[in-house]
Amino acid sequence: CSYHAHGPDEETHMSAALYDGLLTASTGKLELFGASGPGAMVGATDELGTFRIQEVSGDAFRILGVNPALGRMLTQADNGHDVAVLNYEFWSRSFGSNPNVLGRWVHWAKPFQIVGVAPKGFDGLSRGYRTDVWLPKLPAASVAGAGWFQVWGSLMPGVAPEQARLALQMAFTNYRRDHSAEFLEEGGLRNQLENYINERLNLRPGASGGWSYLRMSFERPFWIVGAVALMVLLIACSNVANLLVARAAAREREMAMRISIGAGRFRLIQQMLIESGLLAAAACVLGLTIASAAAPAIVNLLSPSNDPAYLDLRIGWRSLAFVAAIGVATTVFFGLAPALRASSIAPQEALKAGGAKQSARIDLLRPLLASQVSFSFVVLFIGGILLLSFYRISGVDLGFSKDHVVLFDLFKQGDQVHSSAERLVNQVRAIPTVQAAAMSAPSLMGGDFVWIQTPGIRFPGRARESVSPVYLSVTPGFFETMRIPVLTGRGLEARDMKPGTGAVVVNQEFARRYLAGENPLGKRFEQTGDDPAPISREIVGVVRDAKVNNLRESPRPIIYGPLLGMTGTLEVRTAGDPLAVTTAIRETIVRTDPTLELANVILQTAQINNTLLRERLLALLAGFFAVVAVLLAAIGLYGVLSYSVVRRTKEIGIRIALGARQPGVVRLVISDVLLLIAIGLGMGAAGGLALSRFVTSLLFQVKAGEFWSLALPLACFLAASTLATLPPAWRAARMDPVVALREE
Repeated sequence: CSYHAHGPDEETHMSAALYDGLLTASTGKLELFGASGPGAMVGATDELGTFRIQEVSGDAFRILGVNPALGRMLTQADNGHDVAVLNYEFWSRSFGSNPNVLGRWVHWAKPFQIVGVAPKGFDGLSRGYRTDVWLPKLPAASVAGAGWFQVWGSLMPGVAPEQARLALQMAFTNYRRDHSAEFLEEGGLRNQLENYINERLNLRPGASGGWSYLRMSFERPFWIVGAVALMVLLIACSNVANLLVARAAAREREMAMRISIGAGRFRLIQQMLIESGLLAAAACVLGLTIASAAAPAIVNLLSPSNDPAYLDLRIGWRSLAFVAAIGVATTVFFGLAPALRASSIAPQEALKAGGAKQSARIDLLRPLLASQVSFSFVVLFIGGILLLSFYRISGVDLGFSKDHVVLFDLFKQGDQVHSSAERLVNQVRAIPTVQAAAMSAPSLMGGDFVWIQTPGIRFPGRARESVSPVYLSVTPGFFETMRIPVLTGRGLEARDMKPGTGAVVVNQEFARRYLAGENPLGKRFEQTGDDPAPISREIVGVVRDAKVNNLRESPRPIIYGPLLGMTGTLEVRTAGDPLAVTTAIRETIVRTDPTLELANVILQTAQINNTLLRERLLALLAGFFAVVAVLLAAIGLYGVLSYSVVRRTKEIGIRIALGARQPGVVRLVISDVLLLIAIGLGMGAAGGLALSRFVTSLLFQVKAGEFWSLALPLACFLAASTLATLPPAWRAARMDPVVALREE
């Protein structure tokens, strides 16, 4: 099930309460079950390391038709109980395929007893992630986020999809009508309320898997990379076709002899296609070998190391069939023209010529060369704007200093209080080489899927602001630790950490948007959030704008308020390598509060890099293909010119003997290809500009028609073309006419 949630993209996650309503409405039409999104990697014992968990409800595995490899799968009766089912690969890796694993306990938030192992090959419901442990549906209050599910179902016999959709639609609409107040409290406008309540609920085929961050992030980029790879394939194939044409010209005497002794034209075409097919087969085998080695490295670039992606990279019959089809297609399309040329030779003329290389024509090579140049420039253009985009986004001003900062994600279990955030921060500051430390919830640049508070605000005498600011909870010393300059007023202090003080710090964008032309210091406003009762706030300082989620975002109004709990991120700035003091910081955390759970440790630079995974991978692959495309075009250009020089050896020798100078010979040689290069560049530029609209959404501060987006690929291509044309042209200019005239 999916619906639109305040934007063009469809939302697939629903609350536990909504799921229960849909479950009741589905009776007799669908068998439903709920499944949480693919969980992040969670910590376990030293024996198990980390693993990815997913919660499922009801008879999920029975509905999916998944039978256990060992023990049993989860059932309806297990909902809310402390049992778990293991992934087959996780069982093999972590438990050595031990059948006595049944009855053992694994720990995540609380212990779970293993009751079964899933069959080999079943890795979960979301493409790009392999679930290691399945748990039954937990109570919504047990862990953060446990109440959010994707809803899956199987149609009952004789029930049409639209019938089932209408039944669920009624429950969906009723739920939204009953919870319309929440929509308004979360920032929705009253004039949008009717559309919110009557939103259409859609049913989507489940065969392609559930919602996946990897699919959402990389589906479009990989289609683009696939198109680029196809163009590189076309360049390579046209290059090989050039070589085959030249080779066929060199074998004219051989083909004439075969025809004269009775070989038919079809027989010669067959021979040439077989030779081309053998070349294509060797290329396919080599390509599969390289792909098998490179694919795991590419998959590792899809996600951070502490939350790895998973794709089944085994070479199966589908992969082999696809490669075979590509091989056959390239053999036919690019091997047929040279074969037809070789089989159409007139034996009398070829034998009479005695193999002389008097022909200067490269008619068949012209369209192939122009197409090479065109496709190469398209690939270079697309790769260039993606690289330029990555360069520019990498240089964005963060508003804070990212170097020498390490982050510790802390989670407070239970209600027992053993310490305060202030005490923990003070203990960490006492560690040698630690320059500054603070806590925040959440940390800066955590990515697009980090939950950020956006409370509503209202200034005295004004209506509620239509744009809600971002709210970050921080401790004293946060601005010093992250090196965010305080522009006016002061930062938060220890006295501001007590409940009810109301002191907050805002950023420049907050002051510009809500208090333009006014002095923000001392201004008061009301803040509303989960608690409907408004909280009075007073602005005590203004700091510089800083990025919150990602590098693409425009400046957002931010409120920095006091962090009252212990769940959040500990930021530590050190004088040297931050990783050198992580052990001491870990020990300090345990010593200060044993109930704190350390979920993750990461450098601030690494966390920022994790937000650029898509841009980095796309720039890397597009740049690689661009280099390959230019090299292939240069090789093709060099081959065509070399072929032309060899075919015109006698002509060039006569011209030199009659007094032609070296510059004139160079112009003579390259004149055949200059026009082809110009035509190819024109078509390539037009094609690149036309195709750039498919990558516009992936670019950052780059427009396809701007000067640098065209100038850089053009300069690169012209440089490669010059290097490719100079050797054969120079060889022709330095030709000895006596030797050339003997070429008869």
